[in-house]
Amino acid sequence: MTMSFSLEDRELKAGVKLLDGRPFYLSLEGIEKLKEVDRVDSLLDRLDQALASNEVHHVSITLDRFHTSGIQRLKNNSYFLRSTTLEYYKDFQLEKVCANHNCSITYEQIEEARINSFLTMWELCSRGSLNSPSKHTIGVQYDAMKKEIGEQYKTSCYLVYWEGKQLGIVIPIIEPGTKEEGRLFYMGILPEQRGKGFGTPLHQLGLALLQEKGATHYIGSTGVENIPMQQIFRNNNCKPFFQAVTYIKEK
Repeated sequence: MTMSFSLEDRELKAGVKLLDGRPFYLSLEGIEKLKEVDRVDSLLDRLDQALASNEVHHVSITLDRFHTSGIQRLKNNSYFLRSTTLEYYKDFQLEKVCANHNCSITYEQIEEARINSFLTMWELCSRGSLNSPSKHTIGVQYDAMKKEIGEQYKTSCYLVYWEGKQLGIVIPIIEPGTKEEGRLFYMGILPEQRGKGFGTPLHQLGLALLQEKGATHYIGSTGVENIPMQQIFRNNNCKPFFQAVTYIKEK
């Protein structure tokens, strides 16, 4: 299939970002940086063409929660609200992060040959999450992740244990299109391990792994309803800097 959708130079220069998980999804950020209305309309028209031609199953657009004109334009184009999130920032050049390397927390990187055990843990960790659930199965999310982040997926999947017992998973990545922006593609704790204070050291481990990958800073996000994750960000000295909404359109 010919992949026809791409950002134009003027959109890239304005700061619009594209995360490409085709054929499952296209995710865009920063369309509010396009100041001319006709440029936004052109972008939305091309996304509609990608949906109509079955190039992609759904499109998501994340923008400033308070950019009312952009939000109204998305609503007028049949996008619906998926989630409202808070974004946090941490500068590793100001504060280095050290994971708890004593016997309490241990982790292992999972290679492709053992990926089924990792996907099973991912599915278990996703149950009962306070964040908006994905429309896709874990297998589809994994395939889309490989497409989005490229070869680094081979070194990004970690199972985490606490005193030898399964605790959860973490997927530290360098944001596609950047060299130093660290993100956690996913972090999750098994339902039976929640509420015990494990979230902060697990997140801290993810931050330490990002530094090992060469990240100079970290950006994380969570739903406005996810109060425990917001506390974890604060515990690890991440600072809130942005409120966002994500709108979705399906074919």
